[in-house]
Amino acid sequence: MIKKIAIVIVILAVISAAAAYIYRQAIVQYYGEKFIRDNLPGYIKIDKIKFDLVNNVFSLGGLKILNPPEFLAEYLMAIEEVRCVYRIKGAIIPEGLDVTGISFKRPEISVERLSDGRVNLVEMGRFTKSFPVLNKPTDLSEEVKRSKAAPGEASQSINMPKNLSDVIKLPASFGIKSGRIFFIDSVPYQKPYEITIDAINGDLSISFNDSYTDILKVAFTLQGILNGAPDERLKWRASLDPRSPKLTMSNRFEVSSLNILTLEPYYITYSPIVFTRGNFSGELIFDFDNGNIGSSNEIRLSDISFFVKEGTEGRQFFETSVPDLIRYFTTSSGDVIFDFKIKGDVNNPRFYLGPISKRALTSMALDKISSYAISQITKPADAATGGTVSKAQDYIAMVKELIKKK
Repeated sequence: MIKKIAIVIVILAVISAAAAYIYRQAIVQYYGEKFIRDNLPGYIKIDKIKFDLVNNVFSLGGLKILNPPEFLAEYLMAIEEVRCVYRIKGAIIPEGLDVTGISFKRPEISVERLSDGRVNLVEMGRFTKSFPVLNKPTDLSEEVKRSKAAPGEASQSINMPKNLSDVIKLPASFGIKSGRIFFIDSVPYQKPYEITIDAINGDLSISFNDSYTDILKVAFTLQGILNGAPDERLKWRASLDPRSPKLTMSNRFEVSSLNILTLEPYYITYSPIVFTRGNFSGELIFDFDNGNIGSSNEIRLSDISFFVKEGTEGRQFFETSVPDLIRYFTTSSGDVIFDFKIKGDVNNPRFYLGPISKRALTSMALDKISSYAISQITKPADAATGGTVSKAQDYIAMVKELIKKK
């Protein structure tokens, strides 16, 4: 009889423990989800929220950040799932959460530039300020304040914090897995031109103000492939100040075997040649300081095929034809290497040659001087000397001008 009573007690204890766990899970899920949704800035949308008490994890399914008005994409960022590792600050969730780790699963980001030059990343700072400021988290009902965190736990008084950041503490960086970035640019052709970076992995950091309504800084290091091509790889390191009235951003690109035709809208206006095939690798630096560009780039072109742009066949560049000019930039392996700088207002940039390009043109100038000198040997002394000296002076002046430009 005693054994039967003991078995019944054990069964009742198990049932009670299971009920307590289910009850606590339901409480955490209900109040945790309500707490997050009530204190979420208006420009962030979430489809579903799920808490896992066993692993101290909650996930945000279908998180979306609205894009500023007038841009094509509805969302600046859409994430399939945000996984957050957390710990509760007090006895119950409404007292606050410390999020100790965040990872983004399959995020998609749209970076857009309108035909008037406005960029959504810059406009985002003003856009977020158009939403009501959440200086104080949603207060708890009297029922919640009187309730216990779970059966058997003592009730505790709750002092509501002043700022949302006192309640939800985010980590300094976020992990990104299998992401994608869409670059939508309406400037080159006066119509949207799209480039994508796929299979992105890396880290992202976002600094907010205390109420999470103002983005103070964005920085990231990402690696991925261009337009879904496995061999076309790039690494992108950047930092952005969205509070600046004009674009203020630092960019570092390390690229390998990218299809040069992908970037045709950006060079076709300035280039005397039209590429029909080619890959490029190198390091590209594009810094923007309140709308002013500072760029330093070193490019290696391989497997290239091109023709001279129509209307420029007879045009001389540095007093030589384009094919002859390219010969001085070509290495023994057949690759073409050149470097250049871009400076000035982003809407009216100026281009300058880098040290590698200057050396190539200096070699060309020396060859030209030598060829003129040889061609003049059989002419009368006075004429030969005068012609050669004149041409030599022209090329020396050209080299000096190239070296002088920084």
